[in-house]
Amino acid sequence: MRDVWIATFGFVFGWLMSKTWQDPACRTGLALFVVLAAILVLVFALAVVGHRAPIDDPEDERDGD
Repeated sequence: MRDVWIATFGFVFGWLMSKTWQDPACRTGLALFVVLAAILVLVFALAVVGHRAPIDDPEDERDGD
């Protein structure tokens, strides 16, 4: 499934680049697409990193006694 998203991103990015090359007014759409893609990558990275299991603290084991 990841390959489908990468391929779709590449296709849309390539299409926007070709439109930008032909029509300078499309640069806003390209900039918006790049910014949104960067935000989505950041959100995905934070979601993956944020769900890690907490590290066991040796201090917690002493508190149980």
